[in-house]
Order: sequence, then C-alpha cells, then structure tokens
Amino acid sequence: MMRVILNTGRTVWQGQAIESGKDLEMYVDAAAIAHMSAEMMSQLGIKPEDNIEVISNFGNVVVKIVATKETLPEGMIYIPMGPWANRVIDPETNSTATPSFKNIPVEILPTDKPVLDMPTLMKVYNKVGQI
Repeated sequence: MMRVILNTGRTVWQGQAIESGKDLEMYVDAAAIAHMSAEMMSQLGIKPEDNIEVISNFGNVVVKIVATKETLPEGMIYIPMGPWANRVIDPETNSTATPSFKNIPVEILPTDKPVLDMPTLMKVYNKVGQI
C-alpha cells in the first residue's frame, strides 16, 4: 500500500470518449484509469495495464494503471474526471456547487479486482435503480 495525492481533471481523451457514450469501452479506457510515474509503479511492483484500488475517506474504486507521459509531482496520481474519480473525491462543495477535484489524500494498492464499466459502477454503488 502507498499513500499518495490524487488530482483529477479533464483530458482530451476523456472528453472525446464522453461524447461517444458513457456506456462504451472507449469511455472506460479513457476515464477508468490512473496516470502514474514509472518510479511509483516500480515501488508498488506493478506495470501499465495492472489494476489498483484507490481508497480515500470518501470511497474506493478500482482503475487501470497507465504510464504518464507528463511529469507528475512525486507522490501524485491523476485520474480523469468521471464516475471513477467521483467515487473517491470529497462530495462537500463548501457552497461552491462543485466538489474539490484536487489534492485528495488516497491510499493505493495493487488488486486483482476488475475495473467496472460505468453502468455496473452506478448499480454497484446504488446510483441507479436495478434492472
């Protein structure tokens, strides 16, 4: 297990995929991911395409690891905005109508648990009615 800081935000790929459809594999591939440095992957004994569980005081979620192309600050991971990131951010808006998507303390650990697609993620976390 490793303690890190999570930041979230929009990406070009996440934006393109959301326009195509949130229930498509393209969206999962663009938003159910965590960007991480090669050094952090080495410390955790994981590689790109492995899954990690991200745990905060607000929830947990499983995402796939991708090697970041940009330089991230030491001890930081990045998950694109979307339902996977929303599982671990603070829902409190502090009267701004928008939760904080930055500087969230999380723990990460390798896992064999699967990354859920968006419709399943919503059902598992009771966000929509059962079929």
